Amino acid sequence: MTPVPDWVGPTIAISLAIIALAAVVAGAVTVAIGLGLRRRTRDLARQLGTVTGDARALAARLRGEVEGFADLSGDARARLRGALSTVQQRLEDLDALAEVVQEEVEETALGAAVLMRSVRRSGRVLGVARRALSRRRRDGGKG
Repeated sequence: MTPVPDWVGPTIAISLAIIALAAVVAGAVTVAIGLGLRRRTRDLARQLGTVTGDARALAARLRGEVEGFADLSGDARARLRGALSTVQQRLEDLDALAEVVQEEVEETALGAAVLMRSVRRSGRVLGVARRALSRRRRDGGKG
């Protein structure tokens, strides 16, 4: 076997020390990154918890608003139905009143026509009577 030069041993030792140091540095960097990620994860979890709480509060508020609008809409529908029913009843009453007024107007018109016919006839009868009286007077009462 050939003898190993003297410089090989220290060079291997230095190389191993550098490799070990590199492994320690890589481990330290990995630990530092892990701790940083852990801290960031906690911060993110806190922020997410805050956002989740805000989202829940917003959802509860939105639900309350929607329920309020639903109640308001139900009240408005109920009032509108009542108003429509009242309008329908009043229109029916108005229709009945119009029918009664129309019947009264027709009866009054017929009564007025009958009265006018009676007045005309009585006017004719009176005219005939006047003419007859005026003839008697002209004739000297003979007649």
